[in-house]
Amino acid sequence: HRQITIGGKTVKYTATTGHLTTIDPITSAPNAKMFYVAYTQDNPDPSKPRPVTFFYNGGPGSSSVFVLLGSFAPKRIRTSMPGFTPPAPYQMEDNPDSMIDHSDLVFINPVGTGYSAAIAPNKNRNFWGVDQDADSLKQFIKRYLTKNNRWNSPKYLFGESYGTARSCVLAYKLHEDGVDLNG
Repeated sequence: HRQITIGGKTVKYTATTGHLTTIDPITSAPNAKMFYVAYTQDNPDPSKPRPVTFFYNGGPGSSSVFVLLGSFAPKRIRTSMPGFTPPAPYQMEDNPDSMIDHSDLVFINPVGTGYSAAIAPNKNRNFWGVDQDADSLKQFIKRYLTKNNRWNSPKYLFGESYGTARSCVLAYKLHEDGVDLNG
């Protein structure tokens, strides 16, 4: 359990990592394990559902590390911006630009990036098409919502670079599968 102060408001939160398994829709066999890092507010107001935002980077072929450690998580890498940032080892710092004060945050690594991988006999490349990529993320989001009892939460997608195109396809696929988004 950790806490951060953003705009004068202290937010207590929990960081969680894990894998969720996706299933082949034809054979019902597990076909991939998708890694995520989630930040959820501790003891949110039970009278209103807390939003959840799903993040992924671009690429395709890029993990969520850049939006995780460089942009929106409660901790980020200290940089020398706008100047050059020297190579690792990096210092971590509180992120005053984190969105944890407005939404729970789930950073997803698509199959074949970070700690996400296809389960044999499947290959990572089987998930790298536009539709295949969106289908695996759709399954991940639905499993996350179920596992964490978040179906009543406002749901948002956040993609960077190719992640914006991914969001368009993913939003359509989620809607067609009964998952409506709030943004």
